[in-house]
Amino acid sequence: MGKSRRGRDEGVAAGYEGPEVLSALLAQAGSPYATEEVAEHFTEAQASGEPRSDVIPSLFPDEPHFAAPEHARRLYANLIGLWDLVAAGKDIDDAPAVAAPPAPAPPPERGSVDGRELPRAFVEEAWRWLASLPERETTRLRDRFANTQPHLDAWLGEVELPEAGGVAAHDLVFETWAMMDRAFDDRLGVVDWKELQDLEAEPPSLEGVQPALAEYVAEQLDNLEDEDESFGAPERAQVERVLASAGASLTRVVAED
Repeated sequence: MGKSRRGRDEGVAAGYEGPEVLSALLAQAGSPYATEEVAEHFTEAQASGEPRSDVIPSLFPDEPHFAAPEHARRLYANLIGLWDLVAAGKDIDDAPAVAAPPAPAPPPERGSVDGRELPRAFVEEAWRWLASLPERETTRLRDRFANTQPHLDAWLGEVELPEAGGVAAHDLVFETWAMMDRAFDDRLGVVDWKELQDLEAEPPSLEGVQPALAEYVAEQLDNLEDEDESFGAPERAQVERVLASAGASLTRVVAED
């Protein structure tokens, strides 16, 4: 695509919590390695000049799995912190037992977008804000999504999705809503179940409805393709159709200025 890709660890601040915590997080995500082995791998990679963005995915033989996005952020914060620790020549026990949580990125101004289309700069600012939110704030925002868009949330729970890419689809629909909620504020209405069902079979392309958002989504799915061999063209098409349906439905319920 010729673009810089936003990896899972981009926008996440370092936050190493010690070898026991990181080993547990790695095991929960499906990595066979403990902190000591990861530190050795990082040491070798840094000596040979390998970039962190290439090294971290190699810790997982399969696509890492997480119960919630905040769990992923915590794991990658720990891995980034360990990478920095190794680069500084320190021992894995040198870090404090509990790292101070990073401050979240500032949110984009609520209701600051005119019309119905998300500008590229707004999408950029919004995804960085979402990626930096602490677990409690993310959970609170997800609860608000379920309460304010009950039809969209229920439809997302029933629509057919592939096992590979299903979690990403849920996350990206949530992020789509969060960006549009922030952009349009009370101009964003409530999506109707019937409209979602009508759109589901053949939705308009996300590129035609929300081009900046489509670019962000495409980069996330590119990352997933790179990391998970089971996420191929058929699975990607399913996920893209769901995201196009959600994006079009949300755009249609944005009231005119």
